[in-house]
Amino acid sequence: IYGFEIQTIFPARIIWDKLDGLGAIATATFIEGELDDGSAVPGLSDENYSFTLFYEWGGFDARVAYTKRSKYATETRGLSLSLSPTIDQGAELVDAQISFDFGRAGFDGWLGGLSIALQGQNLTDEDTIQANDDSRQVTQYQSFGANYLLSAIYKFW
Repeated sequence: IYGFEIQTIFPARIIWDKLDGLGAIATATFIEGELDDGSAVPGLSDENYSFTLFYEWGGFDARVAYTKRSKYATETRGLSLSLSPTIDQGAELVDAQISFDFGRAGFDGWLGGLSIALQGQNLTDEDTIQANDDSRQVTQYQSFGANYLLSAIYKFW
């Protein structure tokens, strides 16, 4: 297995001080690899991309992330539950999170230990599709939908 990854973190304040807290993280990964017999390495995508836009100020945090993964070799259960090789067709996912930490925002007293967050995963309702070498021969199709999580965390100091 060999390859390379390029990553950058860009704080927008380097353009203009008023943009402090706004930024982006971008990553691109390119990998080549095969097993000794020439077959594909299970779980290894040739290309992966991710881009995250974020804003952090006081106790407020917001993020939106986009991830794209190319197809990769994997296995699925076949006849008699034996493992059969298949190709996962990859995915493009959008996730987001917004949170507020009362302590970091300067609140004292009982609110100082409280933080709340709302997360959304797979916001574009991406399906998981596995197929044979011909992508029209679908072997497994799963639809999970978007997931949402509301959390509250309290830290006792």
